Amino acid sequence: MSKLNEMRMYTWQSQGLNYFDANIGLKEKQDYNKDSQGQAIKELDDVFKAYEYGLSDQTKKENQEFRNFSIYRDVEGKNDFETIALRLDSENNILVTGIDINAHEGSESSFLITALGEGENLYLNSQVRVNVEKDAKVKLVVVTNFGKDSTNLQSINSIVGEDAVLDISYIEIGADYSIVNVKNILKGDRAQVIEDGIYFKEKDQFLDILANNDHYGNDTDSDAMFNGALKDNAHKNWKGVVDLKHGCSKADGKIGDYSMMFSDNVKNKTAPILLCTEKEVAGNHAASVGRLNKEMLFYIMSRGFDKKQAESMMLEATFSKALDKIEDESLRDELKETVHKMNTRN
Repeated sequence: MSKLNEMRMYTWQSQGLNYFDANIGLKEKQDYNKDSQGQAIKELDDVFKAYEYGLSDQTKKENQEFRNFSIYRDVEGKNDFETIALRLDSENNILVTGIDINAHEGSESSFLITALGEGENLYLNSQVRVNVEKDAKVKLVVVTNFGKDSTNLQSINSIVGEDAVLDISYIEIGADYSIVNVKNILKGDRAQVIEDGIYFKEKDQFLDILANNDHYGNDTDSDAMFNGALKDNAHKNWKGVVDLKHGCSKADGKIGDYSMMFSDNVKNKTAPILLCTEKEVAGNHAASVGRLNKEMLFYIMSRGFDKKQAESMMLEATFSKALDKIEDESLRDELKETVHKMNTRN
């Protein structure tokens, strides 16, 4: 057994949220049908060496030893939008991948990473690392949608430098067994992170997600909001941490999770956490389970919709902010249609 998504400080022992015990992993390296792109970026390796990140030491070791696909992007100047497509199927059902993006000073770039799969028993171990240097701007959207009996291990990590901006979204629809870690390190003064996340789980699907925003620089700002829905027998653990480190004067961190439950059988555990070792800072953490804005609900129902229809419309509206960040129109429409079908309740 291995401890995944382990908390830096054990604060939720009674709820079983301090870590997740998992007995998963590969025994050997598998082939993948694509060749790697680019060359390793030593500068990025050096920057990340100083920080802890990832799901666990075990999953990082697996990613290093059994990696079968890598992509490296060294970004300078203004760049066009790019899609990085990770595709799994019955013939290529195991993917261990690393994606490194090094955004140099003053650069602007936008990336869509899609982890999509057809067929059953798919396995993904993905590590994404983004270094956003001084005055750089990066938009990153990661989308996951897998089939039945699939395992999704995602580690998404960033270091944000002075006056740099990272706009990051994680979108998950599908995957029966999913463990996700998103960690943003606001290293430089006035670094900014804008973070959105959505998830929709049904049947017996499971999701464990840990979202960390660690503030080191002065006047840093992070604003993270996750919206989700659970139905049937789905099970979700969500831990959101704003960590205001010593020395991050005037930093401001906000994080929240708002989850709708459409069945009495779902299991939802949510823990918004604020850690602080600095005096002159601001922090906000929040969570809501099973609630929608009553006034908005009443307004929609007054227009002739019943309660379930009104709830469904409101849920899809909360998902739209993150989905609209997908610059691939066909994928965006496909995911909206998938959410609509999942959201339909008799």
